[in-house]
Amino acid sequence: MRYKLQMMDTDFGVGMFAALPDVNLSHNEMMDHLREHPMDDHMHEFVLQGFKEFRPRKLEKMIKEAMRDRGKSDPVGTTIMYEACICHQRLNRLLPLFDGLDPEDFLDFTPAIHIRSRLLEDQPLHREWTRVFGRNIFAMAPLPAPADAPEPLFGDEELAAPGPVGAASARAELDGELPPPLPRRPLKETIDTALPALGKADAFVGPAMEHKASLSPCARLRHWSVKTRTVNGNLSNSLQGLQTCYGRGLSMERAEASYAMELAERFSSYASFGPKGVLGYARDYPLTLASYDELDVPAVNPADIRLEVPYAGQKLHWLEGHTPDGRPVLVPAQFVFLFCNLDEPSLFSALGSTGLASGNTLFEAKAAALTEVIERDSDATQLFAPDKCFRVESDDPEIAGLLEKYREDGIDVWFMDMTTELGVPCYKSVVLGKHGDVNKGGGCSLSGPSALISAMTETAYPYPGPKSGPAPEGLPVRSLEDLPDLSTGSAEGDVMVLERTLAANGYRPAYVDLTRRDLNIPVVRAMVPGLELISDFDQYSRVSPRLYRNYLKACA
Repeated sequence: MRYKLQMMDTDFGVGMFAALPDVNLSHNEMMDHLREHPMDDHMHEFVLQGFKEFRPRKLEKMIKEAMRDRGKSDPVGTTIMYEACICHQRLNRLLPLFDGLDPEDFLDFTPAIHIRSRLLEDQPLHREWTRVFGRNIFAMAPLPAPADAPEPLFGDEELAAPGPVGAASARAELDGELPPPLPRRPLKETIDTALPALGKADAFVGPAMEHKASLSPCARLRHWSVKTRTVNGNLSNSLQGLQTCYGRGLSMERAEASYAMELAERFSSYASFGPKGVLGYARDYPLTLASYDELDVPAVNPADIRLEVPYAGQKLHWLEGHTPDGRPVLVPAQFVFLFCNLDEPSLFSALGSTGLASGNTLFEAKAAALTEVIERDSDATQLFAPDKCFRVESDDPEIAGLLEKYREDGIDVWFMDMTTELGVPCYKSVVLGKHGDVNKGGGCSLSGPSALISAMTETAYPYPGPKSGPAPEGLPVRSLEDLPDLSTGSAEGDVMVLERTLAANGYRPAYVDLTRRDLNIPVVRAMVPGLELISDFDQYSRVSPRLYRNYLKACA
């Protein structure tokens, strides 16, 4: 089956893509395909979304026909119709037609998490709290007092936690062990290495262009092409489409290097699969099909990942990654690659690019990947708190001049300290639209000033652009130069500090090296079991005990 990537929506300036069949098929033809290939996640989600447009009376007739033998003659069709009735509100009223069937009987006929999520007894309560926390985090709505909130989610035991160890302490412990400072490769050298390699790999579609969709004074974008082929188990499919990479920075050279390295990262994260495993990488990646309990070598336990639905022992495809000390560890392939469509159940409603990063060296890629994981964890655990918000000033003429230009243009940018108990500096930049819409950017780095500048230049508000809404009154002013700076001067040293911080708090990262043979640009996917991976706050979300603990602290 041929699929194409198509952008369906945007969320805070980020494109939301889906894989659609690249040929015109009738509903019956697509259902026949699913009956032969029930774990084809691309087709499954496309058909499921298509039920949104079905006339309820037509679907009612189809369900009644399927239920004549209680779905036994067409379990795949019965399953996806049941999913349609739980996923699309306008079809909820048809659910009684399935009375007498055990939804658990459907689980072997769908790759998706929809039914598994519905079967979680406490999911309705998580949804109530997700709405509360989502309104606070995304729209800055005040939090209700515990007496006015939904019933408690966790007991005292689940909320108990050992005292955290911050990054400052971890860095102090490493004094004397850190490598000497090592400056990064000059930007021109990065550009002159990455762009020719990407050109030879036939990644580009068109020239680089300027854009004005963020607060970055210099920003570039470039379109590029995704092309993958998968032959795995019962599946044989291809995927292609147009993607866009973005680069931002205080200079055009930095923006150019930024988009080149983002493209290298994303180009490396779409994989092809064949009988010998993952194709096209600098090292061989054969796949192992097994449940976690069947493996007899070290592996990342999916039960330790903060999933929307707990891992239930499904057989998955695994490839080899490595631990911080370089030892091999197996990792589920679907945790690693974007739009991964293997012959297996999915463990996510959707997995984004969190933890994917490129660099001039593998250590640079690892440092960027870990701080991105920590930033996403912050998004999922830190509530909006007015007392953590501030404006910024700087002694740096370049930054001070940019802040003054924002003010002259009527753009009021302000910040919130999002640093978690890990102590790795993390900031959110905010610009309010005239109608109260919230435009944000985020940044995380051992260098607090670097994290804040990254957040500011990624804020999805056009510059130059229209006047913004005003920031809250009375915000304190912090000096950019006074923000905490725990960086070591080298990517290797920064990785040592980040890994020591995570280990001291009970988190053990795993990495997969995604360096491609045709690029030879270091790319990794980093996973940190225990940290929050998804911050969508939708119907599948599971509220983190750490987020709930922060809520109770805020209300104390």
